[in-house]
Amino acid sequence: EGMPYAQPPVGDLRFKAPQPPQPWENVRSAKEFGPKCYQYDLFMEKGKRDGSEDCLYLNVYTPDIKPDKPLPVMFWIHGGGFVSGAGDDDEYGPKLLIRKDVVVVTINYRLEVLGFLCLDTEDVPGNAGLKDQV
Repeated sequence: EGMPYAQPPVGDLRFKAPQPPQPWENVRSAKEFGPKCYQYDLFMEKGKRDGSEDCLYLNVYTPDIKPDKPLPVMFWIHGGGFVSGAGDDDEYGPKLLIRKDVVVVTINYRLEVLGFLCLDTEDVPGNAGLKDQV
């Protein structure tokens, strides 16, 4: 859980295509989810925004760390109309698939204006959220 797949999209990278993550030394703990991408809470508190700009993390769920045989991998991109959701949502949890011997990978991607604003310029070329998914 919570493994970065790109550099934090902040500052000069805010609206740009994702860049490879910075390498780290030693073992990186991945026992907690990375932050969700900024989003308006459509269903709970009115006007509440939740999340972080540093949100490009993926989660890997496996039924066994050392399986006896290779397992199929399912890459799941959450729904939410490009304005809400996250790879760690309970609704998209991997519990059923893990019981079926499937490795499940989920991601967070930039949402709303941070993911889909397009000014057709070099600084804000558009569709960063889709580029996160590729």
